[in-house]
Amino acid sequence: MADRRDGAVARRDDAGFTLIELLVSMAVFTVFIAILLTTVVAMSRSAARTQLTGESTNSTLVVFGNMDRQVRYADSINYPGAGSSGNRYVEFRIPAASSASGVTTCIQWRFQLSTQQLDSRQWPDGSPTSASAWSTKLENVINDGVATHPFQLIPANNGDSPRQQLVLTIDAGNSALDSGASTSTTFFARNSSIKSTSNDPLTPVCTFSGYRP
Repeated sequence: MADRRDGAVARRDDAGFTLIELLVSMAVFTVFIAILLTTVVAMSRSAARTQLTGESTNSTLVVFGNMDRQVRYADSINYPGAGSSGNRYVEFRIPAASSASGVTTCIQWRFQLSTQQLDSRQWPDGSPTSASAWSTKLENVINDGVATHPFQLIPANNGDSPRQQLVLTIDAGNSALDSGASTSTTFFARNSSIKSTSNDPLTPVCTFSGYRP
């Protein structure tokens, strides 16, 4: 009789998990893994947004600095507009006396809708065949839908704006990640005035056939 009792106790000690206990354990482990993965994904997205915002801000500041050094010496800024491709353009002219090359220079900026790039090129006034190749200044520029975005001209007048002004508004980054840099700055063309040729939208400067493709 004692041997049978000891055997019965031994069998009970060797018993494993029940099916219900196993299912409950798996469910708890699954919930833990789901919470862990959700946290990791959220942290990764946050890190990506932070990095992209920083990169976009730095790149945008470089573009604004470049634009400021150019526009400040311009004597005439064209009204921005779209080309035959739908891309947006603006041009301005730097007189020979203010140009580093000593030659009156035309500078053109372009916002490519398809590639989301901001490009620029230049040529000696009156010699469009000598135009330089397009140089990309900024990528991942978000289109806000305005017809002339990211360029806007404030014409010179006899009131509060005796000089032409070019407003550059840049939304750069990744709209899907809700990250990036949004900045708008106004540049003054110090050599311009109400008498600047392009202050009249019907008489733009630096034009030639197909200059806004």
